Amino acid sequence: MSFIKDINQDEFLKDVVEASKTTPVLVDFWAPWCGPCKQLTPLLEKLVNQQNGKILLVKINVDENNELSTKLNIQSIPTVYAFVDGKPINAFQGAQTEAEILKLITQMLDSAPGNEVPKLLKEANDNFKEEKFQEAQALYERLLGMDSTNVEIIIGLMRCYYQLGNIDDALELYESLTDEITANEEISKLKKILDSSKVGAVDTAVLNILSEFVNKNPKDKDKRLELANMFLVNQEIEKGFDHLLILFEQDAKWKEETAKKKLLEFFDVLGFNDPNVIVARKKLSSIMFK
Repeated sequence: MSFIKDINQDEFLKDVVEASKTTPVLVDFWAPWCGPCKQLTPLLEKLVNQQNGKILLVKINVDENNELSTKLNIQSIPTVYAFVDGKPINAFQGAQTEAEILKLITQMLDSAPGNEVPKLLKEANDNFKEEKFQEAQALYERLLGMDSTNVEIIIGLMRCYYQLGNIDDALELYESLTDEITANEEISKLKKILDSSKVGAVDTAVLNILSEFVNKNPKDKDKRLELANMFLVNQEIEKGFDHLLILFEQDAKWKEETAKKKLLEFFDVLGFNDPNVIVARKKLSSIMFK
C-alpha cells in the first residue's frame, strides 16, 4: 500500500481533511522549479514510509493548484502542513532537518484521535521516576509494539533494561534499530555506557579492598576515580556518583574536569527523571554554587 500520493485541489477535502480524521496527513506544497523542494520532498517521503502507514503524505503542485494555494495562504515553497482530525495543527516553510520533521511527526501521532501513546508514555515515565523499573519496562515494551520508531520509548526501555541489569536485552534492542535511530545522540551515549557495563561486574573483594584504600587515603584522586568507575560498571550508581561528587568538590578542575564530565555523561544517559540523577544533580549544583 502506498502512503504517498499526488493530488489536486478538488481532492483536498477527501484526501486531506477527511483522511486526517483517521490517519494524520502531511501536505507538501511544492513546484518542479523549486530547488529546496527537491531536497525536502524525498526526505518527507522517506520518513513517512518509515512510519509504515501511521501517517500519510500528500503532495500538491502549487503551479497547478493556484486557488488552493491562495486559500491556504501559501506564500513560499516548500510549505508543509500537518493535518490531524480534519484540521491543521502545525506547519513549516523551507527546508528542515530530519530531526525537526521527526518532531512534527511525533506531534501529529500524539495528537491523533484515540492515540493511547502519550498517556501510557507518561505512566511509564512516572513509574521510572518512582524506581518501579519492572512496571516501567512492561509499559515501554507495550508502547514499542504500538510505535517502534518513537525514540523516547526506545530510550526509556533501554534505560529500564540498564537499571534492571538486563544489559544483553538493551544491546539486543539497540542492534534492532535503524541507522537513523542509532544516530540519535542520547542513544549513542547510552550505547557507550552499555558497552562499558558489558565488561562484567567487578569482584566484591576487589571493590572492598579499593574502598578501604580510598577511605584511608581520601586525597588519592586517581584511586577514587577508579573506585567510582568500578561502582558505575557494577551499576551501583549512587555510590559511583558519590565518589565523583567528592572528586569534584576536592578539585573541580582536576584532569580537565573529569569528575563533572563523567557525572554529566551519566546524567544524559540515565535521564533527568532517574532518582539517582535527581539527587546527584542537586548535590553537584550545591557544590558549584556554594
